[in-house]
Amino acid sequence: MDIKEIINEEFKSILTEGYVMEDDKLKFRQEFKNAGFQNYQSFSDDHDIDIIESDIIISWRVGFWLNQGGIEHFLVQGDSVEGTYKVELRNKQSDEVEQELDKNIAEEPWKFQIYDATLVLNEYLYIESLDFDFETKICTITFFDTLNKE
Repeated sequence: MDIKEIINEEFKSILTEGYVMEDDKLKFRQEFKNAGFQNYQSFSDDHDIDIIESDIIISWRVGFWLNQGGIEHFLVQGDSVEGTYKVELRNKQSDEVEQELDKNIAEEPWKFQIYDATLVLNEYLYIESLDFDFETKICTITFFDTLNKE
């Protein structure tokens, strides 16, 4: 065996020693009033559309990639959303509200994008905001930044 083969085998053995640790106790549900919404498309050109309120619950979880030496990686994942948002249809000429519709957020197949999920010793980890983009079907999850809090 040459040195490259030995190094390659050792490298593979180190990589395979890690495992993912997840537990139901590390699953969370957090309620949000008035999340952010972008690119909502209307079926009508006669109205201006506005999403005026929402009541959404997000399910999310954390996990860890572990090995014998410690923690390799901290995982945060969005799992699902449920709840409603209210769409207001306004007449383009008079700006009067002509209709309000309650919509189910779970009707869309959302993917989740995580920002600022940093676990800091002796600090908290809570979601600060949810932003839904109807064009890309991505829900951006932003966590409170405990490293730079004022």
